[in-house]
Amino acid sequence: MGLHFLVATEPPKIVPELTCTTGKGGHYRGTIAVTKSGKSCQSWTSQTPHKHNRTPENFPCKGLVENYCRNPDDEKATWCYTTDPETRWEYCNVPNCRYQPAAEDCMHCTGEDYRGKISITESGHTCQRWDSQKPHQHDYVLSILPEMNLEENYCRNPDGQPRPWCYTTDPSKRWEFCSIPRCTTEPPKIVPELTCTTGKGRHYRGTIAVTNSGKSCQSWTSQTPHKHSRIPGNYPSEGLVENYCRNPDDEKALWCYTTEPETRWEYCNVPNCRNQPAAEDCMTCRGEDYRGKISITESGHTCQRWDSQTPHKHDYVLSM
Repeated sequence: MGLHFLVATEPPKIVPELTCTTGKGGHYRGTIAVTKSGKSCQSWTSQTPHKHNRTPENFPCKGLVENYCRNPDDEKATWCYTTDPETRWEYCNVPNCRYQPAAEDCMHCTGEDYRGKISITESGHTCQRWDSQKPHQHDYVLSILPEMNLEENYCRNPDGQPRPWCYTTDPSKRWEFCSIPRCTTEPPKIVPELTCTTGKGRHYRGTIAVTNSGKSCQSWTSQTPHKHSRIPGNYPSEGLVENYCRNPDDEKALWCYTTEPETRWEYCNVPNCRNQPAAEDCMTCRGEDYRGKISITESGHTCQRWDSQTPHKHDYVLSM
């Protein structure tokens, strides 16, 4: 028999499938690393708890990196060894490209208006139905939040998270974010409120940057003194600029993190549009003749009563 040599050419190129599979999933190169029943995958380079020969060296073109679900040996679907000593391997719950969401099944901003039908989390867990209390009990039900469209087991964002999520059917994994593609179209326009708020203040884009108690607001791009996830990258449509009071996560009113290490956050004192002064409540010249009823400063501080000497002592009293 003649000698056989490895040919020093590149292997055939594949088009990696990153979010879904076609056929048996041999081209899948995504990052789902959990089986259909919710077990974590064992790393392909590990021999614990299960010894095997599906290693990157033996299958050099099969994308056996980390512990991601793969199909190196032409099984009927993507799979992995598990970290459960009692379960050697299982198939994975990777979506099939034929059943991928339509182009319009996408999200704007933080996905609070998302009404699509994706029902698998970013690591491959199947979502628990919103009308079920098993395996996880919760209060996010359609009867309490009818406007959030909590149907079936579809990913939703009912509570101001950075993106849609769901409870999972894995008893050991209560909830997880979903991988919802971002829409390529422009998000719905809002009419920014610059001097006052309506409702919970989601549309406020003014410049008040002080809390109810007078504390200065921390910049949304800063992690000092308080670390947080309410950053412009996570809430791209919520106007998180400078340190201005905002409501990115559907709190009951506008708020901000404070610059005081002992106080993480507080609500802000932004006037409500329903209680705004009438058109005639205005000033001429320097306002020395102003007799209106505005009692909040330009940065949101509540005015001290003129007949009070607390917290500031002064001589500007009615009797003088």
